Amino acid sequence: MEVRYSFTAQFIRGGAIFANHAHNIEGNSLTKSDEASEAEHRSYVVSTVIQCAAALESEVAEILLHGPGHHLGSNGLDVSARDFLQPLAELIDQEPTLHRYELILHLLRRPALNRGGSPFQSADLLIKLRNELVHYKSKWQEEMERQKLFARLKQLRFQKPPFITEDTSFFPHKCLSASLASWSVNTAVAFITEFYVRLGIENPIKDYAERIEVPVPIDC
Repeated sequence: MEVRYSFTAQFIRGGAIFANHAHNIEGNSLTKSDEASEAEHRSYVVSTVIQCAAALESEVAEILLHGPGHHLGSNGLDVSARDFLQPLAELIDQEPTLHRYELILHLLRRPALNRGGSPFQSADLLIKLRNELVHYKSKWQEEMERQKLFARLKQLRFQKPPFITEDTSFFPHKCLSASLASWSVNTAVAFITEFYVRLGIENPIKDYAERIEVPVPIDC
């Protein structure tokens, strides 16, 4: 018997694990410099962002390769949609992540995602943040202030980690908080859920709800 493993739920569960670890460190009232704890905390937040963005890419690849309803087994698989999408999979895969989701819905004549609202805009910000981290280039604070990405992240208004001082640069220090990690998990879950509502198929991550719970983000 052949077995196929999907990483989507694992990526989100991993992100939730790391987000909870980041909250635990912040909850220990670390208010003075502790290099080891700060490094651990930042690693957890960065890992959460990367895994949650990866979940979005993983799930759209699953649909293109195996068809809508692939996670439900042969009784739930939309075979005609799978056969329709497969010849286009390589072409669609060249598009930006969120556009792949849009193309699938368009080609299958399903209701479109709302580009200007949530969770689309949050998912777009999550992916852009992941790209900024993975392809990180150190910049002076004044340069970062002019970037649209950081302006959008500031609008989230999440509380900075308690051990980060006010005179520290926004990115990466103030930005990479446990609240941002929670937001990343919630964003991935909300986007995938919304997509499956539009697709009209049961959400593949709904059974993992209790295992991907994270604390509510804290506003500043």
